[in-house]
Amino acid sequence: MKAFIMPGFYSLCTNFPMLYFYHLMNTNSYNIVEKDKILKNAFGELKDLGINSKWSITSQPFTCLQNECKLLASDPAISREIETYFQENLIIERAVEMFFTQISMSARANWRDVPDEIRPITARGWFIGRWIPTFLIVDGPIGRFICKGGSPLFDCLKSQYLKYPFLSSARDFLNNDLFRKLRNGFGHWAFDWEVIDLESYVVAYDWRSGLPTARLHQKQADAFHIIAFALIEVLDETIISEFKKKPRK
Repeated sequence: MKAFIMPGFYSLCTNFPMLYFYHLMNTNSYNIVEKDKILKNAFGELKDLGINSKWSITSQPFTCLQNECKLLASDPAISREIETYFQENLIIERAVEMFFTQISMSARANWRDVPDEIRPITARGWFIGRWIPTFLIVDGPIGRFICKGGSPLFDCLKSQYLKYPFLSSARDFLNNDLFRKLRNGFGHWAFDWEVIDLESYVVAYDWRSGLPTARLHQKQADAFHIIAFALIEVLDETIISEFKKKPRK
């Protein structure tokens, strides 16, 4: 088994830059400059896939998104609308809490502390274990908050996209067709892992027909996850957690 499919994946994992590879081990352990670097590197992996926006080309993608979210949250009218939305959609707060609960365990699992014969497949599980909760919450409450009508954030970005270019770019990122196909494959548990010429690829399938809908290099799939995770982290820090502090009506 190890000789048949695992060598390429093992080589890929052991050659990853450590800052990039362990970015989720403890999000609080990295300062804002390091988070900007991690996010910038992730966008770089997706450049050849046509991911190009004001958010993706800035040298400080984490900082710019964070500052813009703080600006939006400081608007009294929008803040009131978001508060009302959260009161009517309490699942967002609960979902984010459970997301970080799951991701903290998945990210801290050390695939190196297992026997050699299962280390490569364990490393594969480390990636998948982080991707699944990220893709599911994006297809669920986080995606509805940013991308669906009836959300005050969606309505704000629709009418004030020039004022909030980085948030608008983040919305467009979630709506990217390739990212949607990747998430749908994971959401329907219709995906596979391939190793070709020592390179690892993730393939998403249509769950009805079984036909492939998206095929990405493992580093590209992980980049989609890293960027989505950063968006969730910023939204939680600047908007969702602020709602938690307010007394319930």
